[in-house]
Amino acid sequence: MKKSLLVLSVIVLFIPIWTGCVQKRILEELGLIVIVGYDPLENDRIKGTALLHQIDPEAKEKVQVVVTTGNTSKGIRNAQNREVSKRVVSGQLRIAMYNEKLARSGILSLTDTLSRDSAISDTMYVTVSKGSTENIITHRFPEISNIGTYLFKMIRQNIQGEQISSCTLHEFIHDVYSVGKDPVLPIIERNGDEIALNHTAIFQNDKMVGGLRVDESFVLKLIRDRYRAGALELSLDTEPFRQMKSGIQTDKINIVIENIASSSKIKLIDPSIPSFSVHISMNARIQEISNELKLGDPKVVHALENEIAKQLVRRANQLIAKTQAVRSDPIGFGEVLQSKVRHANLTDEKWREMYSKAKVQVDIKAIMVRSGVIE
Repeated sequence: MKKSLLVLSVIVLFIPIWTGCVQKRILEELGLIVIVGYDPLENDRIKGTALLHQIDPEAKEKVQVVVTTGNTSKGIRNAQNREVSKRVVSGQLRIAMYNEKLARSGILSLTDTLSRDSAISDTMYVTVSKGSTENIITHRFPEISNIGTYLFKMIRQNIQGEQISSCTLHEFIHDVYSVGKDPVLPIIERNGDEIALNHTAIFQNDKMVGGLRVDESFVLKLIRDRYRAGALELSLDTEPFRQMKSGIQTDKINIVIENIASSSKIKLIDPSIPSFSVHISMNARIQEISNELKLGDPKVVHALENEIAKQLVRRANQLIAKTQAVRSDPIGFGEVLQSKVRHANLTDEKWREMYSKAKVQVDIKAIMVRSGVIE
């Protein structure tokens, strides 16, 4: 009994020592990084711009911007700590932004450091900036008090609305290391007091090699993901409708389709070429159309479906050819080949050479739904 009491006393005596070693983090004493941007400098140095959120009721400004330089992201972080009165922490980091020039030279060393930081969520977003990240983060937007939080919400709602592909840190790192699939990231662009996501960057591993317009990004997502939302504007040829004596006088029909629900299936046809088939089934309804058409007539609806499918097949072929020209595979055809061919032993170099010569046949079936709800 005495021995048991002695052991208990030893445990009780040690508890205050252990708890006293825990590092306290008082929010008022911390600078919480919300967004960080990286720009290239001469001699391989990097400029880092961080926006810090301050939880201090006495502070006149709720955000503080710190601009420092270094050779690594850790070096930049240390420099930031030497320039502010509060300890800089990364637990609230929501966006990492990389200058396009820096992205073209490779950003794995910077993103890999973020992924190894246990305080940073791997669901944070990775983006590319057109021009200087410093000019975006330091700019005083009249209607935006915290550009980091604003961009985070902006990207999130566009991902949820299926206007852009998801761009989390985890997904980027996964696609960088994956043989047979390359990452894509949204490009942030500032024009005066306006900020937008109008383009998508495509990569070879961690190096940006090209960009896609909004309509091309839509087709990319249509091929590689399932759609349950989204909208697209198309210009259709009027010739098939003139044959129905519809009275159309213009050369093009401008149409917006929305509430798109689609599924895509990629099949490997011949691994030696290699050749693939892509079959896409999509349902959509018309939101707006520039010409009066008898949409109650099954022949008109069928003609619309054919023209929409034809237009999207053309765009898909152009997109695939564009990615083949820069030897980037954001769709993931290489992953399909790797999963279907035993002992494929693909390497990045081998697959890039094969993909540049690959044959892809695209088939799209479009079904127009009259009601606002897709069954």
